[in-house]
Amino acid sequence: MFMLIANESILRAARKSDEMLEPYEWKRSRTVLRRERASNRPDLADYYELAKNLGGAVVRIANGSKSYINPFDMHMDNTDDDGDPVKVKTDFIETVCEIAIGGRYGLSPIEKSIIDRCVNVVYEPYLDHLEKTGKRIDYQAAPTMLDFYNVMNMQSQPEAVSMALSLERYVKGALDVFSHHTNIEIDNRFTVFDIKNIGSGLKELGLQICLDNIWNKMVSNKAKGRDTWFYIDEFYLLMQKPTSAAYIAEIWKRARKWNGIPTAITQNVEDMLKSEDARTVINNCSFRMLLGQAPMNRKQLCQMYDISPEEEKYISAAKPGMGLLQIGDDIIPVDDSFPKHTQLYRIMSTKPHEDLG
Repeated sequence: MFMLIANESILRAARKSDEMLEPYEWKRSRTVLRRERASNRPDLADYYELAKNLGGAVVRIANGSKSYINPFDMHMDNTDDDGDPVKVKTDFIETVCEIAIGGRYGLSPIEKSIIDRCVNVVYEPYLDHLEKTGKRIDYQAAPTMLDFYNVMNMQSQPEAVSMALSLERYVKGALDVFSHHTNIEIDNRFTVFDIKNIGSGLKELGLQICLDNIWNKMVSNKAKGRDTWFYIDEFYLLMQKPTSAAYIAEIWKRARKWNGIPTAITQNVEDMLKSEDARTVINNCSFRMLLGQAPMNRKQLCQMYDISPEEEKYISAAKPGMGLLQIGDDIIPVDDSFPKHTQLYRIMSTKPHEDLG
């Protein structure tokens, strides 16, 4: 697990990172790469105890839950260079559709054109509503997956009929958790999205939709002069499909515009290094933390970041907490041996059957 509480050496390094941001065009994003260990497997519910002990909130998203996030929520300030929020949202809806129905080869050009058309149709009433009310976002007036499905069903192309049929289980079936209006309000400074019990078939989709909800919150925070720090564990899940990976890579490029500081955390380093979009995300970060790595991953990372043989020792057969920090062009070896007999260690540790006395 990535530890939010660090020792003084890491805090000094983090402060140095912020001091160095200007030469790197304020790329306030982080990457944490770690080797997967059978004794310390990530769990999307691991952060519950941390949130509870630090006065945070936990939003549980699962089938049967009464907490809903609508993937069609759209903030009018979340725009591209042309100032069109619908274009930005269309890219995201394409990502949602690719995960839900894209199959092995993703979406075809015809399917993407149909999705583009349907997205524009479904947002027309919403745009009219915002113009009349003067609001920038309205969670109760936003279209839903059901509205999108109904518009898709009205198209005559056979591809549209096929996509609507594939979407049906997400709006009328057992997987309809994302077909409702958003009914959660994130007003706690420390909020954890818990999708552990969402089911393996919805986990990737759930991660994307939670991220989109955070993105809308980040846009709102920018208007209030606030920064938004967000951490994504199991990040490799978001990079498995081309459309999804491209969307996330774009977020990493644009986050600083909205005072966002994203952190990607993953153990599946090998899969990340195979993806060009994943490499783009890693290379667009000003702060990287590398923990123990497998030999093949270690070789690639050493080549990517010009890690010396002496520095490589810190990610080769490294004990827990030992690794490398890369801040800009500087590489700093760290040995963050956290005291075990402390309350902080107890709530952060994910090691099963560990005797903490």
